[in-house]
Amino acid sequence: MGTLGSLLLYLGVIILGIILGSQKKVRKRKLSWLSKLQTIILVLLIFALGVEIGADERVISSLGTIGVSALVITLMALAGSVAAVWLVRRLMGLDKKGRERKKQ
Repeated sequence: MGTLGSLLLYLGVIILGIILGSQKKVRKRKLSWLSKLQTIILVLLIFALGVEIGADERVISSLGTIGVSALVITLMALAGSVAAVWLVRRLMGLDKKGRERKKQ
């Protein structure tokens, strides 16, 4: 499957999920299990990515070279994400737990 085919598949799955989730029967149910399922699947995807990276000889042989760059990029992305969340919460008037701040 090519890149366009993969993109269409992903978009189709998302649209199907949106349609299913918007049904009244689904919205009325408590979907507490869904969060756990998402976490498990995410952990499995990250594990599979790690296995794929570990199996690539070029990546393993150049870890020393790319390690520092990857660390810097990761830390900068993390700092940018934290700053963006802080700014958006502040603009929306939310506290650290996502609740509206009480007006003084």
